[in-house]
Amino acid sequence: MTPSPALAAVFGDVLLCLGAGLMLGALRDAAGLALGDGRGRCFCWDVLTFILAAFVLCGFAAGASGSGVSRWYMAAGLGLGALAWRLGVSGALHRGLRRLLWVLCLPMRAVSHHVVVPLRRVLAARAVRRKNKSRKKPKKQKNMLQKERKILYN
Repeated sequence: MTPSPALAAVFGDVLLCLGAGLMLGALRDAAGLALGDGRGRCFCWDVLTFILAAFVLCGFAAGASGSGVSRWYMAAGLGLGALAWRLGVSGALHRGLRRLLWVLCLPMRAVSHHVVVPLRRVLAARAVRRKNKSRKKPKKQKNMLQKERKILYN
């Protein structure tokens, strides 16, 4: 069993793992924003994020950790970093993107409301008028072969 590292090294490891957790949360959120967050996709993003978290934790422990071994506080730091992203940054980011999208779509909504919808109404009214005109056919007149006054019998 390896000896526990100094307290300053533990705090340094936790701080670096918090940053890695924030990065993993940001990557997970970016994947959801870019490629969608349906049920199946959300499951895939979560599984890929957990795999990447394990990879990052093992790589960090082997390369930059004070002890060289993965410890519970490193995993907790990763989890807290991802949770901090989810609770602190993700909501504000999503609201900001929604507002930006609303502002960018505002000209298209104005064109739709003031041009497309009235034009569609006019075209629909013309189509109804044409349909009604085509339905009104003149009555067929009876063909009179002989005049009524003169009826010829054979």
